[in-house]
Amino acid sequence: MPTALALLACGILTSCDGAGTTTGGDCVSHYDSVASARTWGGLKRAMLRSEEWGHVASVRIQARGDDVGAGDQHVVRVVDMLNPNGRRLVQVDVWRTDAGGWRAGVWLQCTD
Repeated sequence: MPTALALLACGILTSCDGAGTTTGGDCVSHYDSVASARTWGGLKRAMLRSEEWGHVASVRIQARGDDVGAGDQHVVRVVDMLNPNGRRLVQVDVWRTDAGGWRAGVWLQCTD
């Protein structure tokens, strides 16, 4: 599982880059970047091209609002990336960047 491997690598290396980080012991909670784009439409297209979790056939907005995510960014949408059968491959948080663009990431939370 890619998420578990990334979390394990973070625990071992203790130097993961992400949009934001929270430390706890030897573990570093962070966002694993999925996609970024200048527009919401561009971000959706970039998520559809992602192959890290398998073939992404569609995206589905699960939540929309003010700071609805799990991590340390001001998340405005929570989005499921779905396979051709409609099964969730991964759920991502989506936020606006300081420059006005869009970014999606998976929050990898440390559990000590």
